This record gives sequence, structure tokens and C-alpha cells, in this order.
Amino acid sequence: MWHTLWYALLGLLLAGYLALDGITLGTGIVGRWLARDDAERHTVAAATGPFFLGNEVWLVAAAGITLGGFPGLESSVLSGMYPLVVAGVAAVLVREAAMQFRRRVPGARWRGFWDAVFLLTCVLIALTWGTLGGALLGALPLQGGHLALDPGLLLRPLPVLSALTAVAVFTLHATVFLAVRTEGGLAARATRTAGRLALVAAGLAVLTAVAAVADGTARAGLLRPVPAAVLLLAAVAALLLAPRLAARGRASAPLVSGLAALAPVPLLGAAHYPQALVSGAGPHENLSVAEAAAAPSTLAVVGPVVLLVLPVLLAFQAMQWWAFRAKADDRSPAYF
Repeated sequence: MWHTLWYALLGLLLAGYLALDGITLGTGIVGRWLARDDAERHTVAAATGPFFLGNEVWLVAAAGITLGGFPGLESSVLSGMYPLVVAGVAAVLVREAAMQFRRRVPGARWRGFWDAVFLLTCVLIALTWGTLGGALLGALPLQGGHLALDPGLLLRPLPVLSALTAVAVFTLHATVFLAVRTEGGLAARATRTAGRLALVAAGLAVLTAVAAVADGTARAGLLRPVPAAVLLLAAVAALLLAPRLAARGRASAPLVSGLAALAPVPLLGAAHYPQALVSGAGPHENLSVAEAAAAPSTLAVVGPVVLLVLPVLLAFQAMQWWAFRAKADDRSPAYF
């Protein structure tokens, strides 16, 4: 029982992170292009800045759940994909430094340099998440709980297309967010860009699904393809619907695009459960959720504490979004 609750909690935290920090990632990728002058760049920073550090709390909490609740996942995924994980963590740290440093020294060249660093790190983080999701969806070279991943496997069509899809989805999510959180020319450009990106993101998502079915190794990891297909169709529908809602000024538009951003997490869970990882060596080498989890006695002791802390996290996040619900402009305070 406890390992199932912890697994659901891990999924919730990862999904929340992708939906929330996906806005920051996408803004970092497309924000500099959408903003035509310093005033609009200030507006973009003011729209996303209040949520930046709060979004990362979800990732920190998910990492804590993985290390404390699922040592089997930590020893297989984190060690087997060590270079990819290190690259992602390094990009997160450099991105945070770029956000902190960009306003510390006056001057367009200084801000321009750190804005460029922020853009590159956001692209790298998005690519990392997409590659990781694409790799985990298929059958892995997993034996005895040890993942010996050949870097060449990350260059297969599925991980590559999944990485490109992540960049497109996060960028769309950000443009939808900016379309309803800003006004004037910036909002109009964000709305138009969201409409164009919808077809790109949806097309890449469909191509990723085709690659998952066409690749025998990837297809072997789809233990439950029907629920995964249903979630994929829901994500594609959200990608196409969100820009339409944004064009009508609906405040719910980012919620819809956020569903597409977090969709890979429940999709992976639905495709694999009750397995956490699927092995290409055969079902006997699969790593189940129960096998990856810590001892039941550990989960039973720590679990109630975590479940008490989670409502506090959710309440704080809701309060933060409520406090900064007004649209941003060049007069709004920008924290970075």
C-alpha cells in the first residue's frame, strides 16, 4: 500500500514541476524573441519571476522522494543515466545563476549575456527532460537492477523526438501563459506564436508516438498501450485547445497547456505500472514499483509526515499564484 502511495506522490511532484517550471523553461526559450525592447523584457521577467524559485521546490521534493522512498530507482536511473542527469542538474544551477546575475550590473551587454545563458540552459533542461522521458518509455538494458545505458541508445528516434517535443510543448506553454498574463503587443505576439506552435508541438507528439510503436525496443516497454494512447490523445487535444482559449482571453488557458506539459509523467506510469522500469532482457528483469521502493517499515514511518507536508506545499503554491494573479506590465516589480 505505502509504496503505491509514494509512487503516486512522486508522480504528482514531478508532474507539478513540469507544469509549473515548464512556463519558466518555455519563457527562457521564447521570451527574448517575443519581447521587442527593454520594457517588454521587464514585463516577461515580471510575469514569471515571482514563481521561479517556488517552482523548483517541486523538483527538490521529487528528488527527496526518489532518494528516500525509491532507492531502487536512484541506484538504477540516476546511476545508469548519470551523464544526462549531471548535465540537467548543471543546467539548472547555471540557469539560476543567470537569473540572479542579469540585473546585478547595469548595462545592456551584461543583461544580454545572461539572457543568452538563460536561453541556452532552458533549452538544455527541456532537452534533458524530453530525452529522459523518451528513454524511460521503452525497454531498457536493465539486469539485476543495474542499468547499463549505452549513450547511443539516447540517439534513437524516440528519445530524440521526445526531446524536441519537450522543447516545443514547454515553449507553447510559456506563450499561452504570456498571452493571458500580459497586455498589448507582447500579448498579441504571444497569442499568434502559440497558435503556430500548437501544430508543431502536436505534430511532434504524434511523431514521438509513431516512433514508440515503430521501434521494437521502445514498443516492448509499452506494457499497457491503451491507457498511454488515451493520455497521449488528451495531451494533443490540450496542445490544440490552449492557444484558442488564450486567443479568447481565458485565464484557464495555461491550465490546459499545463496538462500537456505534465502528461509524460502519468503516461509513463500508465504504460508501465506495476513496473517502474521495463527491461529488454525479459519480464524477469523488470524493476517493479514494490521492488524499487524502500522497506515497508520505512515508508510507513515517513509516509504520514510527507502526506502532512504536501498540503502545506499546495497551499503555499496556491497563495503565491493568487497573490500575483494580476497581469504584468513594465511597471510591475521584476525580481530578476
